[in-house]
Amino acid sequence: MSTPPAAPPPSPRATRAVLALLLVTVLWGWTFVWMKQATDAASAQLGPDGLTAGIGLFMTLRFGLAAVAMLALPAVRRGLTRGAWLAGLWIGLALLGGFLLQMFGLSGVSPAVSAFLTSLYVLFTALLTAVRNRRAPHVALIAGALLATFGAGFIGGPPQLTFGLAEGLTIGCAFVFAVHILVTDAFTKREAPMPVTMTSFVVVALGGALTCAIGAVLQPQVTSAQLLELAQSAEFLTPMLLASSLATVLALSLMNVFQRELDPVRAAIIYAIEPIWAALVSITLGRETTTPWLFIGGAALLLGNLVAELGPTLLRRRSSLHKSRSPL
Repeated sequence: MSTPPAAPPPSPRATRAVLALLLVTVLWGWTFVWMKQATDAASAQLGPDGLTAGIGLFMTLRFGLAAVAMLALPAVRRGLTRGAWLAGLWIGLALLGGFLLQMFGLSGVSPAVSAFLTSLYVLFTALLTAVRNRRAPHVALIAGALLATFGAGFIGGPPQLTFGLAEGLTIGCAFVFAVHILVTDAFTKREAPMPVTMTSFVVVALGGALTCAIGAVLQPQVTSAQLLELAQSAEFLTPMLLASSLATVLALSLMNVFQRELDPVRAAIIYAIEPIWAALVSITLGRETTTPWLFIGGAALLLGNLVAELGPTLLRRRSSLHKSRSPL
């Protein structure tokens, strides 16, 4: 009986990509706190009706400063080709659309419902990938995606679902985030990822400025002086700078550089780990308390990633062993 061939080990590039995207999820986990601090400051300064302008200001400064920081890199300036701007346009529009739909959806749903519906981007990524490639993803990726969706959605407790406008916006956000993963996969394989990262920041910053302007028009009591005062307040400025430098420049640069080394569905399953870090950060800062659902959801997320990472290799070994034992 012949010895079954050994399954090929994961490539070093894929391993580095997994580690880099795990770091991205850690940084995104902190973003929840920074966004909450900034929106609380905006509500206190502008009032509840001025939140749209406040959110737009946050996005404008967060991504605008990130774009300026990226321009300090000579390789970015040299790579600002027409292709880089086109790629940045599509990636930036997807990123902007996902953020706006999520934030406006959050105004009418609980965090648990938002987390569950947003986590559907993992399944949407699998479905869109199957349509694009005209074949279903590996069974291990499908199983991992289902586990990750459950874990991300239930880590904060079972969501109490109804279906209205806010829920529809949040499901739309999940779909757009799946599109963002796929356009990132496509364009960063064609263009240098760092210039594309910078151009996408410009698009999101412009979209944030437009959102801020619309919010100010809809609520005339929000003045430019109030917005300037908000931008200079420590309660708003500090979390914005942290989000701009770490969750934007660093995290999205890592995403654009390393995601292209992985299957988009595999990348989406890794990104779904973000709620674990968000929950741990919130608990550490006293914003939330530990519940059994944290462990149930976290275990499902980790198991989903293990299934996605190791499942193809184990199934390949099982198939090779079965073939080696088959009679000639």
